[in-house]
Amino acid sequence: MIYAFYLDIFLLRTFITNCLILIFVIYMLKIPLIGKVVRLIASAVGASVCECVLLLLAGSYAFYKWTSVLVVVPLAARLAIGRQAGRKIPFLRLFALCMFVTVLTGGIVTALDSFFSSDATVMVCFGFVISYIVLKCFCERSNESRRLYRVTLLKDGKRACATALYDTGNLLKKQPQQIPVHIGGSALFDIVGEDASFFDVPYKSLGNDGGSIKVCEFDEMTVMKGNGKLILHNVLVGRASDSLFEDNAYDMILNEAVFSNKTSMENTLGKQAAHK
Repeated sequence: MIYAFYLDIFLLRTFITNCLILIFVIYMLKIPLIGKVVRLIASAVGASVCECVLLLLAGSYAFYKWTSVLVVVPLAARLAIGRQAGRKIPFLRLFALCMFVTVLTGGIVTALDSFFSSDATVMVCFGFVISYIVLKCFCERSNESRRLYRVTLLKDGKRACATALYDTGNLLKKQPQQIPVHIGGSALFDIVGEDASFFDVPYKSLGNDGGSIKVCEFDEMTVMKGNGKLILHNVLVGRASDSLFEDNAYDMILNEAVFSNKTSMENTLGKQAAHK
């Protein structure tokens, strides 16, 4: 009975810790959690069971710890991210990120546990709060410097999430109305349906004689910026080849016009604050 109780507590603590690690890894990679919650939980459960089996079979805490850190957690992170997003992320980068998050989370929990001599499950919760604050500040500064933003597209009630790069070199517009055209990967167009209408917009680029890109109109686009958000309606997005986004942390390129109108951006953020 004592052994079973210990096993339950062990599984609970490892599950909570694995969930936190996977959430932090996905957050730092700027991959939206929408549609990945079930996958994340399943990955955390699978990792916890594997770690429990490792501890029982090996009988060595050191073997269990290092195998979990070096093998189980990175594989669980790859499973939680999914095949489509995982193809863009080199495994060595994912491995290093898992190591960093594991050390950060485990270090905070261990330090609090030793200082307060309290239950480790409670310390995991404290560790979550502190780790979240640290990682949130780190991610916001890092992604702002790289001009990466979280974007949500809406079409006929369906949503698609993306990590977008703000590129001042993207000046593509639909003529003669001068409507900005953003650029996205093919996965973003899964929500438009087979009956959606596309039209061609000509473009020119450096080292290219030019051509045309298939463009579709989305009902709404939300761009997260710090604690605020910019909401645009009737947005045009061109479907680019997936090779454009290979080995990149983003799958969409925002038009220069998104943030060039500072008055519009300030008004949108002000309205959001007023609603709060």
